Parts: sequence; structure tokens; C-alpha cells
Amino acid sequence: MKKFLTATLFLALLASSALAADVKVYDGVKLHAFATGDNMADECYVIESAKGLVILESTAYKEDVNAFNEYIKSLNKPVMGAILSYHPNGYKTYGNVKIYATESALKTWQPGGGVYGLTESFKQALGDKVADDLPSEATIIHEGDQITIAGVTFNILKSSDGENFDVEIPAFNAVYRHMMGSKVHNILPSLGYIEAEIADLKNYQEKGYELVLTSHNVPEGKDAIAEKIGYLEKVKELAENSKTADEFTTAVKNAFPDYAGEAYLGMSAGMLFSK
Repeated sequence: MKKFLTATLFLALLASSALAADVKVYDGVKLHAFATGDNMADECYVIESAKGLVILESTAYKEDVNAFNEYIKSLNKPVMGAILSYHPNGYKTYGNVKIYATESALKTWQPGGGVYGLTESFKQALGDKVADDLPSEATIIHEGDQITIAGVTFNILKSSDGENFDVEIPAFNAVYRHMMGSKVHNILPSLGYIEAEIADLKNYQEKGYELVLTSHNVPEGKDAIAEKIGYLEKVKELAENSKTADEFTTAVKNAFPDYAGEAYLGMSAGMLFSK
């Protein structure tokens, strides 16, 4: 069993970018969870071993990419690789670092792909504040692969969207996925996607993960998984019984009045009731 040795916790989202992170240490392997404090509550990670550092996901805005890079530099160890799935933006900032990604994730970063499209939308709204450099090449990994970087093992998992990928980190008994957040609405484009999300989270329960890392919330534990399953099951029920996007949105807000991420709920409503 991995032993939790020490932790420096900043569980509230930072008001602005700063050189600060939650740091947990498990048998000498450190997990740095860097909260940008931006309007999407972006969270990115560094895994630190005696041999060096591994970046797990980047973030959306240049200011935050630069702040994250300064934090990485402050650790005074070489970056041995970057595992990028949903958030590759700003990759050039971290230097000549080997990028690991699946072919399907890499495609989402190119013209016509989902991550590329979102980045272009952000640019139209926010201009040069957005980190719009997306990798065109990567060291290709595959679902089911086990890779070792800086002496740390990572298992590459299939994601609910079927395009990007999730990551299991046995050293922390943890899993990374793009979105969860026990008190945050998620982007849910279809009933089938919701069902896949529920299946994923029930699989997490069976595997007994102690920690869930996401790109839009602080790390959370087992209780958050159970909370999210209940949320998804209720949202699916409300979607099936609502006739319009407005009716659905109102019903979800009434059911979960203290949830953050209202913009994500609006996106879900638009996609679920687009026909």
C-alpha cells in the first residue's frame, strides 16, 4: 500500500495564477496539482520522481501556461516527458519536451479536431490571451499501453469520448480524466455519453482508486466518485423527461442548486436538445 507522507493543501481555487500547488508525496513520488484559478478552474499536474518530472496536461491561457512553467522550473529537475490529452495548449513553453499522446488525441489538436476547434473559439473571444500553439507531432501511445517516464509507471486508458485518453497512475492509486468535479456540471453531449461516463465511474469504484485528477477541478477521492455517479444518473433521467433545453436546464439547476460550472450545463443542454 502506498504511504501518504505529507501534503501542502490549497483546496480553494486560487484567485489568480501563482506559483503554488497542492503537493502530495507517496513513497517518494510527488504529485503536484497546479490550480490556475482561471474561469474554467483549469488544473494541471507534475509528477516528480528522483529521476525527473513528468507533465500531465497543460492549460488554456498564456498567463497560466507561463506561471505553470515557472512552477516547473522552481522544482529544479529535468522534464522527462509530457503526457497530453485534452489540454496540450502552450506546449512550446515547456521547452524541447517529448510529448506522449494517442493518434486519436493528436488528431483532435489538428484543424477539424475538437480541441483545435475549441481553441479557435477561445481565440475569437479572447484574442492573444489564449495559448494557441498545439502540437502537430507526438510519441504515439495506445490504449492499454503501460509506459514508464522518469521511473514512474502510467497506464493509458480509453476515455468516454472515444477520442482522447485517460491515465492511470499506480504510484498514487489514481486516475486522470478530463472532467469530473463532485460539485461541478460537466459537458454531456449525449445520453450515450452519460451512460459511458457512469460506466467509467463505476469501474473506478471497482478498481478502488483513492484519487481522481481532472483538468477542471481539484483532486478528489472516493466520495466524489459516488457523488458524480448520482449526479449523472439524475441528469440522464431529467434529460429523458424534458422536452426542451430550457426545461432540462431548469430541472438540473433545481436538482443541483449548489453546483458550479453553469456554462457547462448550458453546453450540455444545447447538445442534448440540438435536434
